[in-house]
Amino acid sequence: MTLLFNFPGPIDEKRRDELIEAIAKRVEQFGMIVPAIFFLEMNKPLSYIAGQGMHFLAPIAGVFFNTFEDYAYFFDDRKNVELLIQKLESLAEKEEERSRELKAQRKAKREARKSGGAMMDEAMKMAGENPPETPDNVGPK
Repeated sequence: MTLLFNFPGPIDEKRRDELIEAIAKRVEQFGMIVPAIFFLEMNKPLSYIAGQGMHFLAPIAGVFFNTFEDYAYFFDDRKNVELLIQKLESLAEKEEERSRELKAQRKAKREARKSGGAMMDEAMKMAGENPPETPDNVGPK
């Protein structure tokens, strides 16, 4: 016996994790991690209502988006929204760590450039040449 309609059921944990990864990746791609966290935290109590609204719109939107019903089931459960928020927070921490590392690298490069002139003067002295007068090497000796 074949069914006329194939209605999707609630999502399993594997599909839920795939949706969390897909949403988090997209949010990170647009650089909207912090605003997304705020939005989800504010609207977490309404997630069930949003999911039900998505179920209502699924027959129309499902024609254009194959995964629309999966997202509707995803937002039905507030625990899923909390897991998404936790994933976004971990991405925000990683992004902050990368930012700190980049700042440290830039600072190290600036320090190297500042001391680079003095290093060049020392190298020229060792080679027997007179270094050009710069504010760093002018003054009493």
